[in-house]
Amino acid sequence: MTNRFDRNLRMGYGFSLLMLLVVGLVSYLTLNSLLSSNRAVAHSGEVMQQLEKLLSVMKDAETGQRGYLLTGRSNYLEPYNGAYRAAETTVQQLQDLTSDNKEQQTNIAAIRGVLRQRLDILQEMVTKKQRGEAIGPSDLDAGKAAMDALRDAVAKAEDHEQQLLKERNATLDTYSTITPIFIIAAILLALGITAYSYRQVVGDVREKDRLRNELEASEEETQALNEELTAANEEITAANEELQAINEELWSAREELATTNVSLEGKVNERTKSLQDTEEETQSLNEELTAINEELAATNEELMATNEELAESKGQMQLMLDELRLAEERSAKLVAIVESSDDGIIGKDLEGNITSWNRGAEHIFGYSEAEIIGKSVLTLIPEDRQDEEPGILARLRNGEKIDHYETIRKTQDGRLIDVSLTISPIKDKDGKVTGVSKIARDISEQKRDEQRKNDFIAMASHELKTPLTSLTALIQVLQLKLRDSEESFVPNALDKAVLQTRRMSSLISGFLNVSRLESGKLVIEKQRVDLSTLIREMISEVRLSVTGHTFVFDSPKEIALSADKEKVGSVISNLLSNAVKYSPKGELVTIDCKVVNGEAVVSVKDEGMGVKPTDVPRLFDRYYRVASEHTKHISGFGVGLYLSAEIIRQHGGRIWVESEKGVGSTFYFTLPIA
Repeated sequence: MTNRFDRNLRMGYGFSLLMLLVVGLVSYLTLNSLLSSNRAVAHSGEVMQQLEKLLSVMKDAETGQRGYLLTGRSNYLEPYNGAYRAAETTVQQLQDLTSDNKEQQTNIAAIRGVLRQRLDILQEMVTKKQRGEAIGPSDLDAGKAAMDALRDAVAKAEDHEQQLLKERNATLDTYSTITPIFIIAAILLALGITAYSYRQVVGDVREKDRLRNELEASEEETQALNEELTAANEEITAANEELQAINEELWSAREELATTNVSLEGKVNERTKSLQDTEEETQSLNEELTAINEELAATNEELMATNEELAESKGQMQLMLDELRLAEERSAKLVAIVESSDDGIIGKDLEGNITSWNRGAEHIFGYSEAEIIGKSVLTLIPEDRQDEEPGILARLRNGEKIDHYETIRKTQDGRLIDVSLTISPIKDKDGKVTGVSKIARDISEQKRDEQRKNDFIAMASHELKTPLTSLTALIQVLQLKLRDSEESFVPNALDKAVLQTRRMSSLISGFLNVSRLESGKLVIEKQRVDLSTLIREMISEVRLSVTGHTFVFDSPKEIALSADKEKVGSVISNLLSNAVKYSPKGELVTIDCKVVNGEAVVSVKDEGMGVKPTDVPRLFDRYYRVASEHTKHISGFGVGLYLSAEIIRQHGGRIWVESEKGVGSTFYFTLPIA
């Protein structure tokens, strides 16, 4: 019985201790893996941030250098002068951050080489400008090629880092999923083993109590027997006294009494012997009780050892609490970073009420935290833009993130400022959106810089257009006079000169229209227009300068529109020119025009290189050009599609593209029927 009790007790506490050790070890390893994965994800984010910073530095340097080349004013060189040191510092930081990644080290080395080449080209053109030397197209082409190479090298490093980030995020998600399941299963198993052991120990204790009660009953019976033996001894003593008295009186009968005494003594001896045997049995029972008491004492010692083990477990729990305290300290540091940010970081609930407000937001908008917390975000939005907020909240409720949304907001003193918003949904552990985090950056100065740039482009374009018009007229006069020249070279050269002046005039007109559009001075003068006739005229015009492509247009009947003929014609011309530029010679360019649901739908289809899906959303952005090996030698500034899209929108139409890489593209636009 004692052995079974001891075995059950030791097995129960042994299994419980083993499960505690296993759970603690696995928890430590899993938490360590989670922290390592989290640090790796943060590391990838820092590398990508440094890569973006490097491109930003080079763009600032290139902008300053271009401003100096165009104006000759040295104050434009301020961002350029510090670019070399800033770029070298950023590249060194990238090299340090990726020291454990051999492939990224190779990418950073390539970036460093291309970066130095680009800076040398920038410096060479600045030096030429300072010396008064002319800057030729070859210089600009070399600078562009170096900048494209830098973008490709940075994009390659970012792609590699993105792949690492995906792998690290996958590892982090795996550990985050497995860890709670394993810990809960281990705890349930430990509780089950502990409950089973407790049940066995309780059963053994109850059995031992039953045996103890039986022993106590046996002791009481032995005590009663001893009392009976004592009473018998007292009776024998009394009988001896009476016999002595009788012996005096019955001296004559001594022999008979002696015989009787011998017989009586024999009986007494037998009774005494039986009493001695009873005392030995009692002694044996006492020894068994003593052994049981010793076993109970050993059990108490084992329970004390178990209490000590529980005290050690308490120490481990204290360590876990210390780790939680460190996590809270890290959270406090994150709060400090948010508070020290120059950008406004604002939290709000799904009803649009502001829940958090940092110092950057206070600096931008003028409201203190106490003044704005609990108020609606509409406080910061001008009345004419308050219809933006419901749409933004609807997108965020669907889990969508909004990046670099440019709009206008209102400060406490009533000023209107340009801001760029990055808005992200806040989700709970179940993935449900519970709030919104918004980062607001004041871009008013950036907008003013853009306006100054647009003014400069408008002025430069206007100044260039006048001499270009004169040059075109002179070339046309020469064409008329030398039309019958015996040398074929002269008419061909003049034809090419006319073509180039037309292209230059188209580019300058594009820049002027962009400037007018952004300043609100692009006027749409609508008149009655036959769209079919206009398309035929544009095709004929393009054919004058293009001989290597075949244009197919099944002219429908008259489609009457109320539109600006010149500007809609520029849209069609731009789409036809793009179809020629971005498709091989000898290929078809198919134009279609039809009426669908009260709208005229025009499409221009080519069989060219096509566009990647990632580039399609940005094709109609200002100054955006697809960067690839096939397009870097094709001229253009990325304003044609932007201007075309704005013209179509101001006519109340839509414009879009369907494209497949390596197959071709089809551009569509619609216009309302008159």
